[in-house]
Amino acid sequence: MEIVTNSVAISLTVIYGVLLSGELRTMRAGRASTTSPWMWLTVAIHLVALIFRGIEIGACPVDSHWETLSLLALLIVTMHLLLASASGDRCTLIFGLLLTFVLQLGSASFSLGAQIPAPRSIGSISSLHAFTAWIGVAGVITAGIHGILWLLLKRSIKTSQFGLLFTSLSSLESLSRLIRLATGIAAVSLAITVGTSVFLGNGVDSSSGPVTPISLGLMGLFGVLALVPRSTGTVTEWRAWCSVVGLASVVFISIWVISFGPHSR
Repeated sequence: MEIVTNSVAISLTVIYGVLLSGELRTMRAGRASTTSPWMWLTVAIHLVALIFRGIEIGACPVDSHWETLSLLALLIVTMHLLLASASGDRCTLIFGLLLTFVLQLGSASFSLGAQIPAPRSIGSISSLHAFTAWIGVAGVITAGIHGILWLLLKRSIKTSQFGLLFTSLSSLESLSRLIRLATGIAAVSLAITVGTSVFLGNGVDSSSGPVTPISLGLMGLFGVLALVPRSTGTVTEWRAWCSVVGLASVVFISIWVISFGPHSR
């Protein structure tokens, strides 16, 4: 089983690297292109692999470092692909692919030589809680990436520095729309995560770590961001900065969860 796991993890890493390389060549050439069907095929294979792992352990596959990183990689690339399809703007897809490749590389590194834990069945509510939590993390990360790009693009326009970033990104309006879509996904997912925690009893109540209060804060912040009407100017800039703050927060949460567990003291 360990050989199969390592082979799948390494293969996915290599494929994401190839896709990233192809996207980089397209961006440098300045050619507009549609989303490659190979990306969707890779995501489908990745999803199937994690579904099989989830069936094996009887829960959402977040019981080890390699599972957690692989799931987060899948969610991020899926979210970027869905945003690109929904908006028709794929200018930021390369950044999602880059982060996905890095996360999957980390997953493959953890899987090498690791002892695959025995199946440990948990309740469906716990699995839903974990899954929506990582969807929320992926949504916040995606919003944060687009927030950073929006701020950088605005700065390049103000300073008249029209470099590669300026020519690669579409427009401030398009990035603003992508930020709002990502914040909406994050807000809904985090709300479900907090809601399901009520049914987990002592599992969440016993937590004295930073995960729960930060998650509640992010749910409130991104809930407000999702409800604020789409606009330009100051409101959009505040949305971008709040998304960056959210990104920093979930990076801290992710490191904490991977190191100590979601509800450690």
